[in-house]
Amino acid sequence: MDDTLVEFELGRQEYEKLEAAARARHLSAEELARDAVVDWLERQEKLDLARALMRELGQGLGQGNGANDIARNHDAYLYG
Repeated sequence: MDDTLVEFELGRQEYEKLEAAARARHLSAEELARDAVVDWLERQEKLDLARALMRELGQGLGQGNGANDIARNHDAYLYG
């Protein structure tokens, strides 16, 4: 795997919190930051997929000749 070095700045308080959290997990601050970024990216990928699915499922809603009173009359539709 090709790694790329990423540098960014944190405020003193944020870095101290990062170091404390890393120490509590027996990790370096760099490892914890990398893990956090990877986790965030994975969650965003899942969210993007879910959003795309919701957009796809929502296409065509409100169009056509389907019943538009389902919420009000669902028992009648289910049980006759």
